[in-house]
Amino acid sequence: MQSRTEQQGESNYETVWSFRVERYDEAGNRVLLVPVEMRGYAFEGAISEGDWVRAHGKMKRGTLRASKVENLTSGAGVNAKTTPKGCLIAFAVFFVAVLAFLIWGFFTQVVGR
Repeated sequence: MQSRTEQQGESNYETVWSFRVERYDEAGNRVLLVPVEMRGYAFEGAISEGDWVRAHGKMKRGTLRASKVENLTSGAGVNAKTTPKGCLIAFAVFFVAVLAFLIWGFFTQVVGR
């Protein structure tokens, strides 16, 4: 288990947890070693070396980008906190409204002359 911090923009930072999950077949033989990353500005829950986990997410370039991990050993859920989609949508709407106001003001000044 490794943890690092990456800078996103000028003042935003994102924490990245990297670990590997071993998959076993029904006979107990290891069949696959899966690299996993979780990204967020904070985490809820914990994972320790040797814990049995179930990870949910999408594969990207050979690495599972986990959005949620179930710690089967402790029974805890592990989640990465990210910027809520509602905040991103509100920011986009605000940005478009300001841009439209500026364009309207520009054309009002140019046409009004």
